Amino acid sequence: MTREQEDQYKDTEELREVIKALSGMKFKLDCGHHVTFGHRLSNDVTIRNSSLRVVCSLCGYEGE
Repeated sequence: MTREQEDQYKDTEELREVIKALSGMKFKLDCGHHVTFGHRLSNDVTIRNSSLRVVCSLCGYEGE
């Protein structure tokens, strides 16, 4: 990867800020399960970047 390509990527702290903005919001995922961002007992999520599917981590491991 060239330096120019590397400079196009933002730090993970910016991604954390985007996710923190979702805190308290509730969503029904593509797999049918639910998530509440910021809640300690909530599902973890997997984002399938190629198809923009958002599933719980359990369904992500199952290859849904």
